Amino acid sequence: MKRFKFRFDAVEKVRRNREQQVLRLLGASQRDLEAAQARKRKLTERLATALAAREKIGLQSAYPADFGISTDFIQGTKQRIIQADGAIARAKRALEKATRVYLIARRQLRAIETLREKHHEEWKRERSKKEQKELDDLVIMRSFYLKGAEG
Repeated sequence: MKRFKFRFDAVEKVRRNREQQVLRLLGASQRDLEAAQARKRKLTERLATALAAREKIGLQSAYPADFGISTDFIQGTKQRIIQADGAIARAKRALEKATRVYLIARRQLRAIETLREKHHEEWKRERSKKEQKELDDLVIMRSFYLKGAEG
């Protein structure tokens, strides 16, 4: 009996490879988003530390330049936090896009897998019919043989 042969094996292989490629891109997008969020957390922590340090400058006798440097650092950190927010927004958009592309690729692969399953079920039914026909033919032949041996 012939083995099952799916005629869209090449298409299935291409779609499976495409899904894996898109899945890797999705993972990279998730890592980019996490990195952007981690960068913002670090900047926020540095801002909190700088604000606390500037408050301490006022309690001690210090040079006015120290206060100015601290203020400039705080303003720069706030600007970097705003930039980090923009990077997070871009990373979220990229992640959403990668998710949509992955879902499309997954749907396309699932369609081929469903087609394969249907073809396999049909092949099994056909094989079963052929086997049943062969068995019926054997029973009929045996019946004729036994009748011929008796008569």
